[in-house]
Amino acid sequence: MIERALLDGTSPKTQRIDAVKSLLAWKTVSSDPLPQEVSLDGGRLMLVLSNKKDCYYVVTARACSCPGAIYNPRKRCKHSRKCFPQIAEADIKATLPGWPGGYNGPVEA
Repeated sequence: MIERALLDGTSPKTQRIDAVKSLLAWKTVSSDPLPQEVSLDGGRLMLVLSNKKDCYYVVTARACSCPGAIYNPRKRCKHSRKCFPQIAEADIKATLPGWPGGYNGPVEA
């Protein structure tokens, strides 16, 4: 199996169903039926099955690979709010460029 990092330090990448099935087989967890959520790294990273059941979104406390998070980068998506309810919206916004007290370093396009 080819090793690929779920997070490369920039943003989460949506994972294919077969990749998650391989991961579940390696962890000796049943993939029939597909689980709605898979917790990794002690709960710091979650894989959430899409509504169409064609992929898994990678969700962390600060980012999600779903289209909603891409189209609205200054708002937490429903996956992030569900998986990490303890994280306050203000804590997330403080890390975004352009917010008072937020990150002021270079922004990559």
